[in-house]
Amino acid sequence: MLIEILTRNMDKKPVLLTFLSAQPGLHTRGNEISVDGLKMIVGDSYIYITTKDWEWGEKIVPLLFSIVPNTYASSHFEPVSDQRILVTAAARPLPEIMERLTLLEHLDLEAQELAGQFQVHWQSRDVAVSCPVSLMIQGGVAVAKIKFITHFRDAEYHCRQVLNQISLAEVLRVFTPEVATTREEPRVGTLTISSRKFITPACFAEFLNNYKGQILYLEQEDALRAFFDPAGHLTFRQNASQIEAELYLESPEILTEELHQQLTASLGFSELTIHRTIDKISLDPELLIKDLKFKKEPQFHLFTRSGTFLATYNIKERQMELTASVELGVKEALNHLVLVYRAMESFTGEVLEISR
Repeated sequence: MLIEILTRNMDKKPVLLTFLSAQPGLHTRGNEISVDGLKMIVGDSYIYITTKDWEWGEKIVPLLFSIVPNTYASSHFEPVSDQRILVTAAARPLPEIMERLTLLEHLDLEAQELAGQFQVHWQSRDVAVSCPVSLMIQGGVAVAKIKFITHFRDAEYHCRQVLNQISLAEVLRVFTPEVATTREEPRVGTLTISSRKFITPACFAEFLNNYKGQILYLEQEDALRAFFDPAGHLTFRQNASQIEAELYLESPEILTEELHQQLTASLGFSELTIHRTIDKISLDPELLIKDLKFKKEPQFHLFTRSGTFLATYNIKERQMELTASVELGVKEALNHLVLVYRAMESFTGEVLEISR
């Protein structure tokens, strides 16, 4: 197998160099950087990566995506990537490949020749990434041209969810047996605490003038971000005559009494949402109802479990969502936030254990 990846996005150079610097066997010579099993050439206007190991491709491809603000909706984001991939590998038997094709352009079974197209798709709510593949097979060798196309826009969180799903191995398995077929593990998203609201310019100014932590201007997003911790921030964006404030936390401990007071008194936040998505998880209806205490909903594919938080499982999409809302204005709001957050963590562990 040979995987060749080309990108002209030179902004990805620091990301790739940082990633490769932590890998074994690092060696540099001029504009060529290599590690065990992978070589990267950095030109004036391009980055060219080659490897014979699909595992390297699985790691590199997500690094070449970026999340950027949408041109026509400043509060929404979209994933982008200009990478082009060429793969040469041993081919699967033609009948196994044909059933996955969306377009069959040429077929000669006697000569073992095939040309066609197929597509792999990943989605999180409204934002999606599709991977159209042009495939040619001759003499037992497959050559595939792979690219990525993004669709629609959504919150930054859902863009991250899509990028977490992207898998080059999922694409390669369609046409080559050289990619090991392993049991697909559930993909557990980050357990996040978030909220979004519009505030007045006066409230925005008051918060920033009194904030003691780090504040940065994000040029690409045209936003100001106040950092609480590496796993928490508050982002402000201009939207018409108002300011949109978006809170993002990955730990309830970040929300101290002082920050709670600033969010409620200065900015008017009244509610936080705790959320996690678990993708690619297979659970039988009997297990859901008897062991995990879900209830079957009238919608054909839907099961739910209520209580401290709401758990929703779509058996067709193999996706579970955990959601809860916490009122900031009530007594012991911060303690309740921690309680719900820990309950979600514990339930996630229970679901993963029972799915094995």
